[in-house]
Amino acid sequence: MHSSIIEAGESTPLIEEWIEFQSQGRCLVLGDADQVAPLLAYLSSLNLTVCCSGLDLEASDNLTITDAKPEQLSGWLGAFKAMINGQQYAFDLVLDMSQSPMIQTQVAPLGYFAPRDDKQALAEALQQLPDLIGIFDKPKYFNYKASICAHSRRGVSGCDLCQQACPAEAIQSAGEQIEVNPSLCQGCGSCTAVCPSGAISYAVPTLDSSLERCRNMLKAYAELEDRPAQLLIHDLLNGEKLVAAVADQLGGNVVSFSIEEIGALGMPFWLAAIAYGAGSVTVLDAMSHSDHDWQTLQQQTGFANTLLDAMGYQDMRVHWLQTRKPQALSEHFRQLAATNMISEKAQFAGLDDKRRVMSLSLNHLHDQALQSVEVVDLPRGAPFGEIVVDKQACTLCMSCVSVCPAGAVLDGVDKPQLNFVEEQCIQCGMCETACPESAISLTPRYLFDHNARRSKRVLHEEAIFHCISCGKPFATQKMIDTITERLKDHHMFQGAALERLKMCEDCRVKAMF
Repeated sequence: MHSSIIEAGESTPLIEEWIEFQSQGRCLVLGDADQVAPLLAYLSSLNLTVCCSGLDLEASDNLTITDAKPEQLSGWLGAFKAMINGQQYAFDLVLDMSQSPMIQTQVAPLGYFAPRDDKQALAEALQQLPDLIGIFDKPKYFNYKASICAHSRRGVSGCDLCQQACPAEAIQSAGEQIEVNPSLCQGCGSCTAVCPSGAISYAVPTLDSSLERCRNMLKAYAELEDRPAQLLIHDLLNGEKLVAAVADQLGGNVVSFSIEEIGALGMPFWLAAIAYGAGSVTVLDAMSHSDHDWQTLQQQTGFANTLLDAMGYQDMRVHWLQTRKPQALSEHFRQLAATNMISEKAQFAGLDDKRRVMSLSLNHLHDQALQSVEVVDLPRGAPFGEIVVDKQACTLCMSCVSVCPAGAVLDGVDKPQLNFVEEQCIQCGMCETACPESAISLTPRYLFDHNARRSKRVLHEEAIFHCISCGKPFATQKMIDTITERLKDHHMFQGAALERLKMCEDCRVKAMF
């Protein structure tokens, strides 16, 4: 049965772009003499530069020894740059035996090995380093759509969740956009999970292909079983081995969904899986990568469960399970309470648009909700919500409109109005930051009424002020009142000068001359 289900979900991801690395075997070795000396024999096939004092060896054609330590070190496989004695040198590989490694990113660059006191990690490094000569490639794991990125607009800083989430520090700010270094990116998917707009998305596989796999697998399962499927998401390293070890103990209602990195699938996929008929979703962190903590992904499970709980789907939850033990995996599914599944399964096709997928999934789940709910409050950082405007403070200067990256905040065109479309809001906070009157605050929430969520609503409007000379409407009454109140005691705005502030731009010039 499971073979037929897995077969229904078989697909080969289309890799559109490869990232190439070229290594000539130039290896930089750092550390103390007593650490480094026993290792050089294992690295004799490489062109070595050893930064180490007190090393009792003679230099040779493929061995350079220096007492100097690098002042700076950066790069990746085939493209490391080290500053030594004020001069820059190029290396392809680095073995850093220091107790405090020079590169301390959570996920080290490819070609950089810093085992510290871990004997197993050192043995693996010594085994891999001699083989890292030649041309290598890996997929480009991400796609980036700058037009919907909420990183910055008009000098106002907005969302930097992807930068905070990236354990490889491959993402940097580049003015109003971000830049992702594909050579540093190792495809963990944390950035795609937290991106509120979908500007950065997983490329291998794309969201739509994963959703189609899931939908086909759940359809195949439904033809064989009446019980709700318990979907198990796992990676292809430790996760695959763990599932194989207890396959005969998991029960016929567990459907395993393999993915190279569990971070490639986030809240859109989990909610869609339940809408497609899964009784629950379990994300298995089999600790395949000791340098990944998956904190951002776990936060997303909290958002998803808050939404599901609000609709009465308390038993149809997204579970996070971290374990390397086969017994713990089988015990997890034994302890899962019998779950229900929605009466009518969703039929929408997979889309490579995270917000659209979440909207379709939540609409479908809400239509069959076990309890009526209009709106649910969400924790700070959730990608849905509204903004609240202090009408007493707002002057309708439209600073918020000019910086909104998602088109959620709109002007009134020919009316002094501030309008808002909740479905577009990604809670990036740029409107809040840009407001000179501090009149805007964010309210993370999810409004289930689809029509109300998509409709434009007026947040604030003001009476129009007409030019005191020609009668032309050119500002709001509140704006003119605020300006004149603030400037009435200024020496440059006394008498006629203050009155000119109540004129349109043309009449003001005429009055001055």
